Amino acid sequence: MSSEKVEVLARTGSHAVVHLPGRAFPGIHVPGDGFAALHLQLAAAARALRAEPGDQDALGELDHVVGEVGAVLAAYERTLAERGIRRPY
Repeated sequence: MSSEKVEVLARTGSHAVVHLPGRAFPGIHVPGDGFAALHLQLAAAARALRAEPGDQDALGELDHVVGEVGAVLAAYERTLAERGIRRPY
């Protein structure tokens, strides 16, 4: 294990925009429990849609996850814009 200083550029709820040493662009820190919850939601929706294409509950779950990820991405993009950092995409 190494010990490195990470620059925290912004914190939004339980997420953070961080810049790791040696990386050209900042990244997004998502706590493991939140990431695991997103994975479970996506996996459950995928299973439901394979079993029943067009399952409205599964589609709603996907929309929810897309919204959550979109909010984190929007916070990331705002942070980069505020600091004059171009997006990596």
